[in-house]
Amino acid sequence: MLTKIKTRWLSPNINRRLTNILFVLYYDFGTNSAIHVHNIANNLVINGLDCVVAVPENKDSIKEIGGNLYKIAEFREIGNLKQLFNNSRGPDIVHAWTPREIVRQYCEELRSKYRFKQIIHMEDNEDFILKKALGDHNYQMNEVYHVQLSHPVKYREFLASADGITVIIDSLRNLVPNQAPIHLLMPGVDTSIFFPREPDELMAKSLGIPINSTVICYTGGVHKANAEEVRSLYLAVALLNQQGYNTFLIRTGYDGCEFLGNDELWIKKYSIELGRVAYREIPRILSLANILVQPGCPNEFNNYRLPSKLPEFLAMGKPVILPATNLANYLTHKENAYILDNADEIQISNAVKELLQDNELYHRLSIGSYEFAKLHLNWQENCQELQKFYESVMSVK
Repeated sequence: MLTKIKTRWLSPNINRRLTNILFVLYYDFGTNSAIHVHNIANNLVINGLDCVVAVPENKDSIKEIGGNLYKIAEFREIGNLKQLFNNSRGPDIVHAWTPREIVRQYCEELRSKYRFKQIIHMEDNEDFILKKALGDHNYQMNEVYHVQLSHPVKYREFLASADGITVIIDSLRNLVPNQAPIHLLMPGVDTSIFFPREPDELMAKSLGIPINSTVICYTGGVHKANAEEVRSLYLAVALLNQQGYNTFLIRTGYDGCEFLGNDELWIKKYSIELGRVAYREIPRILSLANILVQPGCPNEFNNYRLPSKLPEFLAMGKPVILPATNLANYLTHKENAYILDNADEIQISNAVKELLQDNELYHRLSIGSYEFAKLHLNWQENCQELQKFYESVMSVK
């Protein structure tokens, strides 16, 4: 059973009532992180708070999500933030979405203009990502590109200065300073968009998917930190075809690095590459899948994150295959997910074959995945707990 970590709530600060929340994103609205902030901000507005989401640039990318109840701003509009809040006051809480350098610098500038409580959200093992991006021995930040990474020294100082920290998975508590109050902010999923549905036959036909083939979907990009595990998914699909199982992989997201090597030409004949697609199209794409797969294994990357696609996978009511780490710690093997010690090409292909051959297991996992998402991955409940955390942070003088 999923356990939520509760925080000790302190008495409210009678001098300033919590109303204004500013979220600071490291990129525009085309990221998975933006989907989380979008849902959280919308729910907080429904709960009576006034929310603004700031992005470095391209605020018009909100069109990719749509339906925002909050206001939006670009970093360059920092001097006009007061005008966006209904009470014409600055933010009470600034919730920095990860300690990346571009976010840290903006929050430093905010500090010179407004008085607020600083909360920082953690969703990755920042040291691991730095090592993958820069190399084990190259920790010097330079050029504008690197502001999209966390600074190897300043991000720790930023965390240490925070009034509170939120973490997407409980294991991240071990990577942040002990002195700040920490709140587990589990993601949710919008079940009005992601829910069990019949495959979109028109889309399947337009993509050229043969009748009676097995479809696996993976909605995510490739970067240096996950390149090896995404490659294992492609290899699993190729292996299934070699073994007589007509299987196709539908993938969305950009390739941030080369990851298939010399195998690219023969492996990609079993994949349909859609690139970056509008978020509202993801449910239609996932409807085509027979099985959804998150490749990978327990390691210093996967143990400290929660892939944003997993709540969406579960809510679609399909069997989900995933490695024994992060969200799998709350799931039960062969009841609401198929959990592998190492979701590599061999174990993935074997799991797919078992699911295709065992109708009872396939049906059980389809029901179990949706029930788990509906019960535990609830934005409304998670945002109510977050609001209590905000209030506790505000009460500390």
